[in-house]
Amino acid sequence: MFKDRCISVTGLRNQTKQCLEGLATESKYVFVKNKPVAALMDVSVYELNFVRPELIELGAGEVDVKLKKEAGRAKKAKKTELVNI
Repeated sequence: MFKDRCISVTGLRNQTKQCLEGLATESKYVFVKNKPVAALMDVSVYELNFVRPELIELGAGEVDVKLKKEAGRAKKAKKTELVNI
């Protein structure tokens, strides 16, 4: 139930451990003066949805032959063969 997922900022301060329990299965909402101000979620859910891995550039010696071939085919692909995401 949604009511079980609402936490007052005072409750969060006084019962932090209990408030953080269960975040792996559902997020919770923090209220100040009966207004929502923040959401708490499991760190793995946060990273999955909001943290994007940085692109890195590999050196020529770090790329295997299969990947080089796929990159070569991708460079030659026609615009009509690409998928618009």
